[in-house]
Amino acid sequence: MKLDYSFDREIPVAPLRRLLDQTDWAAGRSDEGIAQVLLLSIATLGVWDGDRLVAFCRAFGDDIYRAVIDDVVVDEPLRGTGIGRDMLQRMMARLEKVEEVSLGCEDHVKGFYERLGFRPVEWNILYLPERDR
Repeated sequence: MKLDYSFDREIPVAPLRRLLDQTDWAAGRSDEGIAQVLLLSIATLGVWDGDRLVAFCRAFGDDIYRAVIDDVVVDEPLRGTGIGRDMLQRMMARLEKVEEVSLGCEDHVKGFYERLGFRPVEWNILYLPERDR
């Protein structure tokens, strides 16, 4: 399989929703919300097998001082094949001039990100609880 990693190729909403619906943290997002996320992200990286989107991640922030990598997802049948690692390495290279790059993750994937160089921080991170949507 020859994969195309692209920051430039347009990412249609429907194939991205198909990937996001495979997760417990992004399943059920609206097409309108996904379209807005794509529009407002400072970088979007799609991984393509021909015309099929098989992985995705994005970054949001100011692209100078802060960036947050988010929505990292690989098609279920391809997880564990190195696509996620390769995709993150490309995204980190894209963000190399950004002063601070961060991401949030669930405990079961923390080791994956640590192997890529991310480290836990001892901050008092505060957030607003989820609101009714």
